[in-house]
Amino acid sequence: MDQDYGEIEIMVGDIAEQRGLSASELSELTGLSRPTCYKLMKGKIRRIELGTIARLIYVFKLPLTKILWYREPGKDNVPGDIG
Repeated sequence: MDQDYGEIEIMVGDIAEQRGLSASELSELTGLSRPTCYKLMKGKIRRIELGTIARLIYVFKLPLTKILWYREPGKDNVPGDIG
C-alpha cells in the first residue's frame, strides 16, 4: 500500500485570473515561454524549477505559500485568500 503524502497545487491560474493576466501577458512579465505559462495557469505542471518559482514570486509579489498550496492527505482543505 502506497503512503499518501498529500499534493502540491500551483495557484498561478487563480492568481493570474484575479489580476486579469493571460498566458501571453504572464510570459512577458516572467520571461517564461507562453506554453509554460499556459501549463502553469492550467495546473498541468508536474515539475517546476526553483528559478521558475522565483520568477513567479517576483512578478506576483506574493510569498511562496500563496503560489504553491499543500493539500493534506485525506482532506479537502482549500487555499485561503491568495492576494
